[in-house]
Amino acid sequence: MGEAMDKSNRLAAEIRKEALRRDRRVKIGLLCASLITIALLAAAALRENVFAPWRLYQRQYARILAEKARDDRGRALERDFRVEMKQVVLPELETIDRCVSCHNGIDDPRMTDVGNPHAVHPGRYLEWHEPNRFGCTLCHRGQGRAMTFEDAKAEGRHWDYPLLPAELSQSSCGLCHSAEEIADRGGDVYAAGAALFDAKGCRSCHKVGAQGGHLGPVLDNEGLKVPGSLPMANVEGPRTLPQWLVEHFADPQTIVTGSRMPAPGLSGAETTALTTYLLSLQQRDLPGSYMTPERHLVLYAQARPDPLSGEELFSRFCSTCHDTGLFGRYDRFFETFIPAVRGESFRASADPGYVAANIRQGRAGTIMPAWGSAAGGMTEEEIRKLTSYILGREVSLEEIAANAPAVVAGAAGDAGRGAALFLKNCSGCHGADGKGKIAPSLNSPALRENASDAFLRQAIADGRRNTAMPAWRVAGGLTGSDIRDLIAHIRSLP
Repeated sequence: MGEAMDKSNRLAAEIRKEALRRDRRVKIGLLCASLITIALLAAAALRENVFAPWRLYQRQYARILAEKARDDRGRALERDFRVEMKQVVLPELETIDRCVSCHNGIDDPRMTDVGNPHAVHPGRYLEWHEPNRFGCTLCHRGQGRAMTFEDAKAEGRHWDYPLLPAELSQSSCGLCHSAEEIADRGGDVYAAGAALFDAKGCRSCHKVGAQGGHLGPVLDNEGLKVPGSLPMANVEGPRTLPQWLVEHFADPQTIVTGSRMPAPGLSGAETTALTTYLLSLQQRDLPGSYMTPERHLVLYAQARPDPLSGEELFSRFCSTCHDTGLFGRYDRFFETFIPAVRGESFRASADPGYVAANIRQGRAGTIMPAWGSAAGGMTEEEIRKLTSYILGREVSLEEIAANAPAVVAGAAGDAGRGAALFLKNCSGCHGADGKGKIAPSLNSPALRENASDAFLRQAIADGRRNTAMPAWRVAGGLTGSDIRDLIAHIRSLP
């Protein structure tokens, strides 16, 4: 009995010793963890309050100020400088920018010979844009409240609008200025992009300001798109909107699978200019006081645009596909035939009502969009001017209305016999179903509803000069009865 008790006591003693050893280890562990935590907190406090990058930059700047303090003004700037967080608060823009915590010398002309972040702002921009009124992010984007460069740059930081590359920063000029106003005052790239947008006929496919084609997306707010709304899988550079635009111009089909946009063939400078302009397209509600009178006039003109001539309308909306319109051509990218809408034969046979109807309604099943007010944004007066330019003579709205075709369903010919003639003579270019191959589509509602029998008869019988369409009455030996049968078949196409 006593031996059992001794054994039990020894066991209890061992357990107490082991518990004390574990307790000691736990206390030592807790002590070490506490010391490490205190050290980390101290390091964090030192980093934030002593060694933060912006503090180091400001101390460097203070030394630069001391070196350049050669007059009373310079010595006053040195004496009054404090190492502290600096920020620009802009209630009207709902913005707080702390970029000036690192970029201390942006408005000091003495800082031309020092490197960033201490250097003076390049150009003469600050002569017209006081930092305390405009801040930084209005022009440069980025995360204004950040206190480190990487956070301010904001690429991959879940921030919608990262810092713009320097060569694209003029895109913000369009928020407050007109292109003409700043073309020779630091906004040359933006102005060149605005001109290039019109010269390249981008409105042929893209709608801007309620007017344009429908093959591409509306661009009114292109500059405010966020990376999450764009296909970024094939973008090689930073996954930002500016980079997406640059790479999309170079190879649209790689960036957007199935894109119907042909590569515009831009040079490096043109790519920068056009990207700059597209980034400027922003529907932002800026205070009117930030916009110049010239910009207000631009906004007024957009709401009440000056009338364009027929030639200007053709150049802006039609020339991208039709070129001069004098010759028909096959477009390899779109794999479709582009007719000679200003060709001699077309002008000789097309009446104003037919031309205006095709402009207004478009050609369903083809790349020709509807340009009427409900679709492409053209007014009836603009359609009249464009019709006049295409036909090479002045036409009136009354003439267009008077010549509006009233096509009677079911032409006088034999549609069944016409189908056989069509398959033999016409399907090689127009396709067996009339949808067009290397010639225009013939199964379009716009053609059936607006083309008169006389127009179709002339096209078949006499052909189209400067195109591949022959005169079938001569070259093909078709009789008047054959042509009537063909017209009947064309009108029966679904």
